[in-house]
Amino acid sequence: MPLVTGMASSHSPIIFQDTYEGWMRWFRLISSGTPQPADVLSQDEACVTGWIDRRRRAFDRLATAIDRHAPKALIVVGGDQYEWFSAANNPNIMVHAGKDDIVGFHNYGDFDSEPLPRFWEHPDRFGVRLKVHTELAEHFLTELVRQDFDISISRSQNPQGRPELKAPHALTRPTPLLMARREIPIIPIIIKTTERTSAALSGARCIELGRAIGRICADLDEPIAIYGSGGMSHDPEGPLSGWVDQRLDEWVLDCMKARDFDRLGSLFSFRSAATDSGTGELRTWLVAAGAMDAAQPQARCQVVDYFPAHIATVGAGWVLWEADR
Repeated sequence: MPLVTGMASSHSPIIFQDTYEGWMRWFRLISSGTPQPADVLSQDEACVTGWIDRRRRAFDRLATAIDRHAPKALIVVGGDQYEWFSAANNPNIMVHAGKDDIVGFHNYGDFDSEPLPRFWEHPDRFGVRLKVHTELAEHFLTELVRQDFDISISRSQNPQGRPELKAPHALTRPTPLLMARREIPIIPIIIKTTERTSAALSGARCIELGRAIGRICADLDEPIAIYGSGGMSHDPEGPLSGWVDQRLDEWVLDCMKARDFDRLGSLFSFRSAATDSGTGELRTWLVAAGAMDAAQPQARCQVVDYFPAHIATVGAGWVLWEADR
């Protein structure tokens, strides 16, 4: 059975705050010392309050799609920012097929009030537990290698980079909102996204990885969904912190709506300050787009929402592919 729905979204920590004060506390923390664009001054409390409501509605739209199509598993494609991985080992593609639940944290509202909690020290409030569809994850390991992808294998949760965080936030931060009404096991596929290096997947290779995933899903008996976690343009704590490349973001969205994979494949074909760091998480969107193109080409990409949130130092976006049931 082919993929029944696909989606991708931003997961910047700031957008998960429910107050203007929470956004500003995060903004001051990660932008300190970096010159800011003039657009920051125009994004006031009224603007941010509107974005908070739009974020809620955008994630609700994705959760509704999962509820409607009732997939038996959710493929989550995300990066690892030295959480599971460390400088000692950082593979381009890894599939996690562990039998134990993935344990980690979200950060919803952690900066909304003071004193500021360290979310990893409060599992009762911020803890996330995700079941893994081990059987399907093992199947993806085998089939992706058969389709000429060199895959690193993970079967246990043993974080080496930042052990206190337990799991990559790309897996644990947005998924509780996606599964607000239906808890389903995940298939974690971790790819290199934010590292400032040429030794990462090109846009074309991400699309081919997605198409391989789509072909594998087509031979399954169970309905599957896919989610790309991260993006859009942002460079938190880097030299472009606070700057949003709205033209790049809108170009990506336009290409996705038009299914223009020739142009999308040119992303990350060379290194640029505009596509290094957090913007590299758009690789996960390309994987999701390639998967849906292979499995459900009639399912057009719908832009659920987008806003250039300089105060969140991110182009915040949500997209959705829905196939007929």
